[in-house]
Amino acid sequence: MKIYYNGCSFTYGDELKNPSKSSWPTLVSNYYKLDFLNDAVSGGTNERIVYRTIKHVNEYDFFVIAWTYYARFTEYNPLNNYEINFNPSITIDTHKHIDTDLVDNPHKITDYAKMYYKHWYNELYELKLWLQQIILLQALLQKKKKKFIMLNAFDNNLNKWLQPKEKFINAIASLVCVNAMNDDQLIREHIEIQKLVNLIDCNTFIGWNENWYIRELSKEYPIGPKGHILEEGHNAVAKRLISLDYI
Repeated sequence: MKIYYNGCSFTYGDELKNPSKSSWPTLVSNYYKLDFLNDAVSGGTNERIVYRTIKHVNEYDFFVIAWTYYARFTEYNPLNNYEINFNPSITIDTHKHIDTDLVDNPHKITDYAKMYYKHWYNELYELKLWLQQIILLQALLQKKKKKFIMLNAFDNNLNKWLQPKEKFINAIASLVCVNAMNDDQLIREHIEIQKLVNLIDCNTFIGWNENWYIRELSKEYPIGPKGHILEEGHNAVAKRLISLDYI
């Protein structure tokens, strides 16, 4: 059996001395003595996770998906097809290559990112799009008869979005412009979110019902200067996955 992993820096192993040996995907795969691909990258996005997983869906038997911030998105430079991952801090993540076009045109990415996050970023819809991504990728893996598990690298404010109806509006007030919608509209959004969540197979999603996520381990284990869990944290993630005996 061959295992495929995808996620962001918390799956790739940022700030580890040797990510290829110490990241939790490596530890899990070595425990089971299985071949694997850790396809995660620093700054990875959920868009990228879906794209790359579908690209490799026929090549692997078991899939482990660690979802990241829904605020991130991926574009592909039309001049050379280099992958560029955007996030609200407007840092540049280009996968594996030096994008000479961006070296020559440094404002091409920052101007676009600033405009998008200032004028077009909509947290409500990014949440719903992410929930759809989970549902659709689960459905594809099930159709392909692939074994899989999912988990979250970050909480994505689920403790606010998944509040009961009577607490929902107050809970999300810091995330969306509630003044732009009346109470009926907001309750319809709550109903839509609940419908999407009900379509997620929580039996294959580690920690969903307890809002457990990888970054939470930064409260218990040492972290690097950039806030990533280090070797002890990756060991903890691996132990949890192994203890649940999904693979």
